[in-house]
This record gives sequence, structure tokens and C-alpha cells, in this order.
Amino acid sequence: MIQTVSTRTDSITEIPPERDPRVLTGAGKQRRRLAQLSPVQRAALVLECYPELCILPNCDWERLSVRTTFGILFGETSRHFAHLELAALAGILASAGITPAYVLEMDGAIRTVLDLVQRRFGISAPQAITLDVWETWGRDTDLMRTLTLRLRKYAAAVNHHVADYRERLSREDRARIDHLLLPPLPKQFRQRFVPEAEQRAAAQRQRKAKTDVVSECATAILALMLARYPSMDRFVRWYRQQIARIEAGELSVPARLVYEDDQLDLPRQPGPDAVSVEELRWRTSSVRLELTIWRPYEFSERRYADRIQQTAPGTKARERAFQTCSNWKDRARTGIHADPHAYFVEVHPAEDMPWFMGPVAEWQARLGGGQWRGEALADRGMSTGHAGVGVAEEWFGNYLGHLIASDRQDDVRPMVAGLCFEPEAMYRGVLFGTAVVTLMLTADARIHEILQISVDRFVKPVRVYVVKNPDGMPKREPTTNRIITDVIVEQRLLPKGRKRDDLRLQYDVSAARQHLQEMMRLLKAAHGGQVPVVC
Repeated sequence: MIQTVSTRTDSITEIPPERDPRVLTGAGKQRRRLAQLSPVQRAALVLECYPELCILPNCDWERLSVRTTFGILFGETSRHFAHLELAALAGILASAGITPAYVLEMDGAIRTVLDLVQRRFGISAPQAITLDVWETWGRDTDLMRTLTLRLRKYAAAVNHHVADYRERLSREDRARIDHLLLPPLPKQFRQRFVPEAEQRAAAQRQRKAKTDVVSECATAILALMLARYPSMDRFVRWYRQQIARIEAGELSVPARLVYEDDQLDLPRQPGPDAVSVEELRWRTSSVRLELTIWRPYEFSERRYADRIQQTAPGTKARERAFQTCSNWKDRARTGIHADPHAYFVEVHPAEDMPWFMGPVAEWQARLGGGQWRGEALADRGMSTGHAGVGVAEEWFGNYLGHLIASDRQDDVRPMVAGLCFEPEAMYRGVLFGTAVVTLMLTADARIHEILQISVDRFVKPVRVYVVKNPDGMPKREPTTNRIITDVIVEQRLLPKGRKRDDLRLQYDVSAARQHLQEMMRLLKAAHGGQVPVVC
């Protein structure tokens, strides 16, 4: 057994040789081995490699991510001339709650800055970077112009987070650990030497150019969103009807069905006759889906039966297929296989599918591409299927991901032939996306205000108005001759550039009224008739 010093003083962390990443060669193997260790074990490895870091107070080394730990022990950080200071910085940033991805970004930027200073002045340790060194280096205007973002991250890490950490220590602790900390940028260094104003002006011009293009297309984008949502809405209503038929015993699972609809859309590649947004023409196309409604139990049962059928009698592959099927039947009594209401759809690809099948195909391609490996999952703390409101629920993402991984591991032909997705989750994604885009294009509020849609921001009562004809006369119902009225729905939102609650203004959100009401209905259905309160 290999013993390492733990971050906890009352215990010794033991790492068996078969799980110790230090006995391996190759970055991939070492990363995977690190992902298998607990946070305590990874912290112990770091402190054994850098015992000087044990004197850093208030550092929670167990919060280091797998990728950060790999960089400290085996990656670029471990080979850098400031490896000790960079390791200390990683611990301070992780303890401050900085995300692992941003810690890695800061690490790369800081290494670049230190490398450039070392090449210019021949220093051997970060402590050799004095005020005169910074001043001389900063006068290289051409170089500073290329380091705007990296110096910003250096200042954020060292001048902000490390300075905040150091400020909380006693004078004795500061004197004891100062040699482990990177030197901060001099005061006003970025304002004096780094042309950030020029960079910001250029970025603003670039954003304005993009905004000018979007403003020309805003009407078409809004119309496209409002046309595509009904297409998804019609499909999910049809899907719910089929589920009701299954629950009533009228259909059995698997249910092979055909869905047909007429879809209103814009051409994806406008021809030479459409040289402006005004000349784009709507088109109606017929769409068709050949699909099968499954539950995990029936789908897995078909899958294992097909695997047995693909093997030759009397072979070891046949025996393995039977054994795998037997093991699955033992597990199928619990979990998602035992849920009679866990439905999903398998679509058999064709040319005339609805528009929303494009995102489904992209999601399944990502799921089957092996992008989420062990170390990534350990860092992100997320399951294979978790990627937003429009992606499948966790149970389905995990189920389908495990099927694809199992086929790859057993080196057999993939059993998932069609495009599999969960229609209710896809509908929620389209609904939320339509509401957000509609509000962004019709309400001039801050983007964060729009994304944080809240029920308590609605203005009550709503404003009622009379709908009028083009001639200015009130519009009337043809049968009852009653005057037609409608309402203006408003929310109190913060305008751009404002942050205080007392600066909220009333914005017209009537264009997204239908979508906001549907979102409220779904929330109440999922939370016992009440919209949840987020504190």
C-alpha cells in the first residue's frame, strides 16, 4: 500500500497501487485513474507532491477538480518553473468557489504571462518579478495589445482572489506563506499599459455590426419562432393522445404509428430571388414521421432478443448474449424498466421529417460520440442526459447513453437504429426557447431579467383594450355582434443598464402571453398546483 498525507490531520489516506495514477504513463490513463479517486485521495496526492502547501491556511484541497489535479501533478503546470506557486493558486481559487473550467482558463493565461516575462528577463522564480520588471515589460505596447485577455485573468486571479484570501489571514500567516504566492500586477498597470479601452471599442463595434444584422432579421426571426412553436405543439398534443390510448388499453407497446402534418417554415437557403428579408416567402410543406412508442422494458427486451438472434448457435457469443439477457431480466424488476409510465419515441429517419427532428439528431449524435467520459462527469457533477430544458430527462439520457456505451463496449452493431427522444422534454425546450426569443425581440429589458421569468413580476390587473378594424371602428363577433376585446400583459422588468429594484419599468410581454401561460400550467402540473418559489 502507498500511504499519502491527507488533508485531514486525523486520518491517513491509503491508495492501493492498482488505483495510483503515479504508476501509469500516458495522460489519458492518469486522468481516468484520478477520476476514480475520491476528493480526499486526490487532495492527498497533491499535498504529498507539494508538502510546502500544507502551511496554507483555509484551503480546502478536496475541492480541486480532476482536471486541475491532473495539471498540478502531471500536466503543464507540473512542468512550469512556477509550479509550486501555480499549485497554491489552484487551491486558493478552488476554495473560493471558482468553477473548475475558469480555474483552468486562469491557469493557462497566467502560465503564458509568466513564460513571456521569464523569456524577456531570464528570471528563475516568480519572486524575481519586481516593480521595475513589470514597468519595463509593460512598455512593450505591441506585446501588451496581444495580452489584454490574459492580463485580465492574471489580475482577476492574483490581484483579486489571492489578495482577498491574503487579507483574511493574520500578519504571521501572511509572512509565512508569501513566498508561495504569485506577485500581483502593480496598481494601475492595466490602465497605463494595456490598451483595454481600444479593445473594448473594437468589441463594441463588432457587437454593433452583429446587432445591425440581427435587427434587420428580427421580424423574420420572431415570425419563424411563432410559426415553429405551433408545429411542435400539434405534435405533442397528438403524442399525448397516443399515450392516453396506450394507458386505456387501446394500443400496446411497442406502438408503430405514423404522424402527418403541414409545417409553415422559411426556406433554409433563400434563392437568388430573395436578396432581402422582405423578399423571403413563407412555404408550407408536408411532414411525416414514422415512429414507435416504447417503454424501456419493451425496448431492452427487443434489443436483447435481436442480439441473441444475431449470434450463431453453439458459439461463445451466443452464450454471452444469453447470459447478458438473463442478467438484464434480474435487474429489470426495479428502476426505470419497472416504470409503466416511462415512454419515449423512436423515429425512423426519412427525408420529410419536421424541423424539430434536427436538434434531436444532433443530441443523439453527441450522446453516441463519447464526449462525456468519466473525468468530465466527475468535474461537471452531471449525468449523461443533463443538458438543459430541451433535452431528455435524466432517466432517459442515462438509459439511452448506457445502451450506446454497452454496444460499443461489446463491439456489436448498434441496436438503436432510429432517433430516440422524449417528446415532452423537447416540447418544453421549444416552449421556453420561443418565450425567451419572443421577449428578447419585443421587450427592451436586460437579458438576465428576461431569462429569469417570474410570476410575481406580472402587472395586475391587465390592461383591456378594444380591437379595431383598419377603418378605426370596433371589431365585432360575426355571430353575436359583441365588441371584441383583448388584453395587454405587462411585467415589471429592469431596463438595460439598471440594477436596482426601484428602477423597474413595465414592459409589454403580450407577444409571449400564450407561452408564459403554458409554462405556468406545466409548472403547476409538476408542483402540486403551485408555481414553485425559488429563494
